[in-house]
Amino acid sequence: MYSESVSQLFDPRRAESNLRQECTFWSRPDGRVFLQHFHPAHSVSYTPHTHSEYNVVISLEGAVSKAQMGETHVIEAGEAMVGNFGVEHASGYETGSRGCESVCLTVDRRVLASLLPEGAVASEEGQTMPVFLGRIASRVLNECARDVAVELTERRSGYDIVVEGLAMRMLVETLRAWPSGRVERCEVDWTPQLPRRDFVRAYEFMRWCRKDDFRMQHLTRFLGTSEERFSRLFRASAKESPASFFNRLLLRRGSDLLRDRSLSVKEVSYLLGFKTSSHFVVAFRREFGTTPNDYRLRAETQAAAASV
Repeated sequence: MYSESVSQLFDPRRAESNLRQECTFWSRPDGRVFLQHFHPAHSVSYTPHTHSEYNVVISLEGAVSKAQMGETHVIEAGEAMVGNFGVEHASGYETGSRGCESVCLTVDRRVLASLLPEGAVASEEGQTMPVFLGRIASRVLNECARDVAVELTERRSGYDIVVEGLAMRMLVETLRAWPSGRVERCEVDWTPQLPRRDFVRAYEFMRWCRKDDFRMQHLTRFLGTSEERFSRLFRASAKESPASFFNRLLLRRGSDLLRDRSLSVKEVSYLLGFKTSSHFVVAFRREFGTTPNDYRLRAETQAAAASV
């Protein structure tokens, strides 16, 4: 029955176990370097946001997209790109028929500064920062990323030492291989923002929640932080409140479910955790400017036209 099988996807009690299946993290004790091995079961899109770190993404399989500073790039296996300190960007991980797997290296600007000439990375708020644009293909990065994926999966004796060495090797290779013409100095957002790891974990928690299950105290307990700190830093990163972000994420899930003609609008509203279908219709119209039924008809018309 739909009410049992699909609704389980939104059970917040499963958020942590689902996150562990798709995401493995490692962090250096000082928190200034961390790695994420990410292999989502379904395509994932992160709406525009910022964080106060640099993030190098290496694709091992599938496609990863990033839009920032007016440019959009897509990388495939063996390629890498950077999410920059204080620069708004949106990203997507597309599973497709081959699946999707990537390794993300996130570093504090002070770690980056230790590997660049003195003054290359700003030390005070308000100064410009280096921004890495475009993408690169690197055999060294690809091999290191694959080794990281193995180490984080197997976690054999001494893996912390091995992983930290691989992380620094990846950072050094990124700085060496990046074309100098694709590194610019730009004004960035210095507002304290949510660390990337917490943003990813919050997003995944929200993705597995129904509306009637979502509670800020549950989310912040999951992250191990206070509601005040999380709300302040999340709003700085995403430019909206956690509740607003969750509702938009939930309604996007609803738009996907509406493509399944076997589900009525009432059933979709139930699966999402709305108290009534009318509440869902009002929220959906506010987000998409149309009713669920009209949205479904338009999607079906577009799909039929594309198949001709």
